[in-house]
Amino acid sequence: MNTTQPHPSPGVASRPPIRPVVIAFATQKGGMGKTTLSVLVASTLHYRRGINVAILDVDGAQLSVYNQRIREAKQLQTDDDAKARLQAQIVNGIQPFTIKAGNPEQVPALLKQLPDDVQLVLLDMPGNIDVEGYETAIKTVDFLIVPMETSEYSVTTGVSYINAIREIELLPIDKLRVIWNKYKPSRDADMADMLESRFQTMGLSCLKSRVPQRDSYQDSINRSTLFPMPANYLRNSGLKDLFTEIELLTSLNPTNTNDD
Repeated sequence: MNTTQPHPSPGVASRPPIRPVVIAFATQKGGMGKTTLSVLVASTLHYRRGINVAILDVDGAQLSVYNQRIREAKQLQTDDDAKARLQAQIVNGIQPFTIKAGNPEQVPALLKQLPDDVQLVLLDMPGNIDVEGYETAIKTVDFLIVPMETSEYSVTTGVSYINAIREIELLPIDKLRVIWNKYKPSRDADMADMLESRFQTMGLSCLKSRVPQRDSYQDSINRSTLFPMPANYLRNSGLKDLFTEIELLTSLNPTNTNDD
């Protein structure tokens, strides 16, 4: 993609590109769904809602998102239906969202390499705060969203991570959010409500959205970097409120509000 900018006309001041909003789903506990949430949010907001999104995959130990895009691109070579579907998207002006890979220390430089029209950047961070450059990456974030389950171990780990971020003054607490993930109302509602009340005494807010426990989020058709989640699945996915809440949190206005 050509990102070269035209020279401004004589006497007309050039306007610097608008800085994108940067968010990260991050925690130190594995299996909390930070990468899955990043891909689901990116794909829906980019392909369905008309918000230009990019992902910076700086989880150097895995590079899950970056490698997923490579696998999907290779699959296109033998899948004519998917190839035609991608071409139809491009004809309609919807390019695949940008994915760049690196390490946490490179995040400021990677942000500068993004196309000027990117509005939202999601960081896929390592699961270890001690990784070199972690602080550098987190300092670029506008909102840090910490996925938790209501189990004692998950909450203890999540709160310890939040406290570590606060102790080294990487982000003010008003830029931190908790999101309940793998949530079952019958099992988790009372505990989540109680914990949210405790978090409020710390000045810590939770997203109103609670992400249901569903293995189907991992299905390749639902968690693609090239295509949106199918409309029939999205309607009953339990995720639509999350996507809307992210738009409100970041003050980004979708250009398309038809999820079908």
